[in-house]
Amino acid sequence: MLIKLAVKTDVEQILDVLNKVTLHLHKRGINQWEYPWDSVHIKNGIEENNTYKLVLDDNVIGTFVIQTIDHLNKLTIRPNSLYVGRIAILPEYQGRNIGSMIIDFANSYAHSKNQDMYLDCWAGNRKLKDFYLHNGLDYLGDFPVKDYWISIFKF
Repeated sequence: MLIKLAVKTDVEQILDVLNKVTLHLHKRGINQWEYPWDSVHIKNGIEENNTYKLVLDDNVIGTFVIQTIDHLNKLTIRPNSLYVGRIAILPEYQGRNIGSMIIDFANSYAHSKNQDMYLDCWAGNRKLKDFYLHNGLDYLGDFPVKDYWISIFKF
């Protein structure tokens, strides 16, 4: 499996991955993302060079973004920190340690830039929170967003 920056021709495949993963989450009662995804949002991320794809046998099986942020919810962070988000792996490829590879990639990226990196998830997703803790991220707490809570982690 390879991790590469996404390019314009990847929009449809990335959109497909995000929509499939979102529906899979919703079926499990995890309403972390809205369905369907907006292709303009995906195109913008690709143009800004912050969208990555996971490629296996010439197929996109996952995606995530790494972008610069100056704030994260109500948490005070160092300016120009990094945020890894929108981590999505097709359900049939989950449980194969791919998520850990993404975390390792993001952690190496942050270290190479000498920047802090954060990520978050819906606070009700206990399995994902445990996964992040198991992969060495620091849990910073749960914070309210609109009508739900998010858990924030730091590399």
